[in-house]
This record gives sequence, C-alpha cells and structure tokens, in this order.
Amino acid sequence: MRASAGRPGDAAGRALAAAARAADRGLDALGLAPPPLDLPSEVRADLDGFFAGTIDPTPVVIRRGHVPGVPHRRAFALPGLIYLGADPGIVVMTDPGPTRLRATPTLVHELTHIWQGRYLGPRYVVRALSEQIRMGRRAYDWRALARGAHDAPAGQGPVVLPVEAHAQLVSEAYAAGHGFAPTAVLSGRDHHLRAVEHVLTGLRAGDVSTLRGRTV
Repeated sequence: MRASAGRPGDAAGRALAAAARAADRGLDALGLAPPPLDLPSEVRADLDGFFAGTIDPTPVVIRRGHVPGVPHRRAFALPGLIYLGADPGIVVMTDPGPTRLRATPTLVHELTHIWQGRYLGPRYVVRALSEQIRMGRRAYDWRALARGAHDAPAGQGPVVLPVEAHAQLVSEAYAAGHGFAPTAVLSGRDHHLRAVEHVLTGLRAGDVSTLRGRTV
C-alpha cells in the first residue's frame, strides 16, 4: 500500500528532496556536479532480478562522487537522487565464474532507500535522518534488532526494522549472494536468517510491514 501524501513527514521529505534536486541541477549547470553513473544493461538486469521489478532506477540521477564543498564522502539517497560518495557504484567481478559487472552493496543500499520512498513515502528521509542523529552507526545494526526479536516473547512476530537497518540488511544480503566478500549475514543464526528471508520477501512484494515508522 502506498503512503498517504498528506502526512507531515512526507511533506518534509518531499521538500528536502526537491531542494536537493534543485541544488544538483545548479551544480550540474556549473559543471561542478560529480559525473552521472549510467548503469549498464547487465547491471540493470541484475538489479531488476534482485528487487523483483519493484523499483526502476532509470529516473533516478545517480552520481559517482560527493557534494562539492561537503567534507564527508558518505553516500546518500533522496527521492530521485543518489550520491555515491567514495563508492564506485559498479565493480568488475572475476571470481568465481566469468567476468561480469555488478552493482556494489552501497548502491544497493541506496536503491533500497529509493524503494522505501516508493512504498513508504518521502518520509523515509526524515526517518533516516532521525535514526542517524539518535543512534549513529547503530542505526544500521539490523543484527541487534534481529537478536532482539529472537529474544522477545513468543508470538511477537517477525523483526520490524528502521529504514537504515532495513537498507543495510538488504545490501548485505545482496553482497552475500552476488560474490562479494562473505559477511555475517550468513552466520547461520536462525534468527538472522529468518530476518533476511522476511525482509527480502517483503522487499520483492512491495510490503512495508517490515519497516518501522509508518505513521510519521
């Protein structure tokens, strides 16, 4: 179900995104914006399969670099716009199997935010900023949340994640299944594996019930 357009969080997220896109257009006109990343057809097909067609990166401006004048080089995603910071976005994979192009886990993380914007609404931006301010790097720790769900009383239901932890879990699941360095996502802990399965199933169905903060 799509989010209501009238919620305050959606209005704030929409305003932030519009301002960022306007600034990006201005930087581009001045020749100061980082170069755009055009996704090769091989990468698009791979992403389409991973997300089961629930997002289309075509209308999203993806930039390979960071905002000029901003000291940090972290990646971020707003509706319609991704800056990858120090991440290349696409890498050449040679092992195992034949040489092929893959999206990086960072790009998948940011595209998961684009998915959140489509199915949860622009308020995902407000949620993400709030989580980072309150929790710092812990906002990305989906494993701690999966452990908490495992330890909760019986019948509480599957793990429900904040938006940053949701995007991190999706990106690590992509990394584990697409030839990147092994991560703890394959730790074998039953509650971790159940969380991965639950979130990926919801992602591919466009189901926002795996996310917290739906009423912001």
